[in-house]
Amino acid sequence: MRRLVLELAAAISLTVAAAVSFVTAAQANGMMVTGAFARASATPAAKAGAVYFTIRNDGDVADKLTAVQTDAAQMAMLHENVEENGVVSMRHLEAITIAPKETVALGPRKTHVMLTGLKAPLKKGERLTLTLTFEKAGTILVDVPVGGVAADGPE
Repeated sequence: MRRLVLELAAAISLTVAAAVSFVTAAQANGMMVTGAFARASATPAAKAGAVYFTIRNDGDVADKLTAVQTDAAQMAMLHENVEENGVVSMRHLEAITIAPKETVALGPRKTHVMLTGLKAPLKKGERLTLTLTFEKAGTILVDVPVGGVAADGPE
């Protein structure tokens, strides 16, 4: 009986550890980044992609996301979709401000990280790493899983 209890405890511990290891969250100095994901490239020749996530500022002062980098692409930039006269276009953003106790969601058809000059197509099931640079909180490394071509969140 004691052996069975020990085996069950070990199995539960391993299950919890595996579940926690798949959480895509990163934190530094009051800034929390969660729910990161990218969409798989639609074609093998794709040279651009996008990454989405949520930023929460648990601190008492505003902070700004000022830069994004990744080894998966030549360039990573902050973009927002803008609609004018029925035409949607993307506009480069210098920074994203996150007020104290505020949450900012980056998502499809909204603000996002645009990857240009992909070094390889993004494939479902793979992962990439983003380095986010905040004005006050410093840098945060974010593990980004790649979902399907039409993913609306981490899979």
